[in-house]
Order: sequence, then structure tokens, then C-alpha cells
Amino acid sequence: MATVTGLAFLNGIFFGLVLAAPVGPVGVLCVQRTLSEGRMHGLLSGLGAAVGDAVYGAVAAFGVGAAAGWVTGHQSLVRAAGGILLLVLAIKTGMTRPRQPKEKVIKKVHTESLVQDFVSTFFLAIANPITLIVFAGLLAALGDATLVRSTAAAVWLVVGVFVGSALWWLALSAAAGLFRDYIDHGFQRGVNRVSAAVLLVFAGYALWSAVLLTGS
Repeated sequence: MATVTGLAFLNGIFFGLVLAAPVGPVGVLCVQRTLSEGRMHGLLSGLGAAVGDAVYGAVAAFGVGAAAGWVTGHQSLVRAAGGILLLVLAIKTGMTRPRQPKEKVIKKVHTESLVQDFVSTFFLAIANPITLIVFAGLLAALGDATLVRSTAAAVWLVVGVFVGSALWWLALSAAAGLFRDYIDHGFQRGVNRVSAAVLLVFAGYALWSAVLLTGS
């Protein structure tokens, strides 16, 4: 049993990295928030997505048919919600004022803002039903269905997904944080605008795909 749960945990870490690593809206937000507000904001943004990935991992690993069926059966609604959320985040990002030099302003970390960062990316991850499909595909492709036959193995698989995803966001926010003190006001404004533009593209794609699914 220990071998099975350990293998499930390691595979979960791999799954978490695979789900988190591709460039997407959460990665854009993680970098942008790290540069504009600090490492903690970027990390909490990533952790919100990690929890969302773990939720979909639990749905796939435990074979929660009703939840999986609802998600796949309502992809247009889920994607539309994700598109609207991305649109709001794009507008908010574009309106974010670049941070002032550290020597002029001592910026406090507001707990409310950290919670908002976490919640926004959590719902962004939940609004991407492709995560569930990819996770189920990984289980099937690697022949790991036997690893989730026991409750303990399924739990460790989900924990591994969270750990793998969280490790990626920790590394990304830490890397972005290394450059934070060397970025001036003008460059930060550019980062905010580019981030807003990228988020708008993702929002447009999500809404467009929702319309296509509705019409099909």
C-alpha cells in the first residue's frame, strides 16, 4: 500500500506540473502581480489556481461522475463565466497603477487583496473544464487508473497535484520577484498593458468558444 500511495503522490506532482506549466492567464497574472505588488501576491495567485487544479484532480481521481458529467455537459456556461472573469481581470490589470520606487513608498500588504488574488485565480482555474479532461487523459495515458482504486491512493494523488502545481507557482513568482527591484515605473506600466492585452485575448477566446459550443 505504501508503494502505491507513494507512486500516486509522485504521479500527482507530475500531473500538477503538467497542468500548471503551460503559459496561460494565471501565469500572466502571477507574473504581473508579483512585479506590481510583490512575491506574496504572485504566489497567492498561483496557489488559488493550484487549489482549482486539485479540485478537478479530485473529481477525476475519485470518479465523481455527477460532477464530471455536469462540467463536461455545461462547458459553454463554464467557459462564458471564465471569459467574463478574464475580461474583468484584464480591465483591472490595465487600470493598475505602476508601483512607485521602493525608497519613496513603503507598500503594505493588504490581507483583503491577497484573498482577492487567491479567489480570482481559483475561479479562473475552475472555469477551465479542459483541466478535468486533461487530467483524466493523463490518468488513462499513463495507465494509472489502478493507482486510484483505493481512497488513500486517490487522496495522495490529489495532494501531489496540489504540491506539483504549487511548486511551479512558487518558482515562477520567485523568479519574477528577482527582477522586481530593477524594473522602473515606465516598464511596469508596459507590463500592465501587455498583461491586460493578453488577458483580453484569452477572454475573447473563452467567450468565442462558449458561443460555438452553444451553437453546436
